[in-house]
Amino acid sequence: MATEINNQMENAVSSFFYYIWNTWSEDECKVVYGEMYRHFWGKWSQMTDKGIFGAAERFYAELTDHYREKLVERAVSLYDGKARRKLPDDSKILVCSECGSTQIEIQAWVDVNTNEYHSDVDDDIWCLLCKDNVGTCTKHDYMEMMQEWWRSNNTDKLEYLTGLKASDFSSGNSGQTFTEAADEWWNSKSYDEKRNIYLANNQKQRHETEHY
Repeated sequence: MATEINNQMENAVSSFFYYIWNTWSEDECKVVYGEMYRHFWGKWSQMTDKGIFGAAERFYAELTDHYREKLVERAVSLYDGKARRKLPDDSKILVCSECGSTQIEIQAWVDVNTNEYHSDVDDDIWCLLCKDNVGTCTKHDYMEMMQEWWRSNNTDKLEYLTGLKASDFSSGNSGQTFTEAADEWWNSKSYDEKRNIYLANNQKQRHETEHY
């Protein structure tokens, strides 16, 4: 009996997250909450304004038990725990165009009594890391920019960045080349690790160019 209950709970959790990331939309909000959908869609918008990661958890925490049940029931009716959670695609995640951080905020107008979202200001985006108003781009585009920078580095710079020595690698057709080893080092890094390397070195490079 306990095992069955645990399985049901796991299915509900799995269904909820898969539903939110793959199906949840303003139209789905109408299906779940009917005439009250504007209130709940506004609440959801507030949660995503704080960052897409963790938005589902924050949204769920804001709901009363009754409205949580309605949302989970809809999720289970569609997926029944058989699908895995799918994270948002990098092409849909916005980041700061200066530093690549996802910690960006937008000014929004919200009814103080109902917490209903009304509108936002597209050109007033604040980066918590840059501590300034910034532009945005997709995470995918920022990753492409970092990759282009990485490919532009010469051997001396790659040695400095990776700690590897080109002289330690074979120049023949057999065995791993220095370039392959450097690329392997770079590709093993997470997005944030790559971002930190890029910012620490690319900004210094730009500064030197500007004062040349």
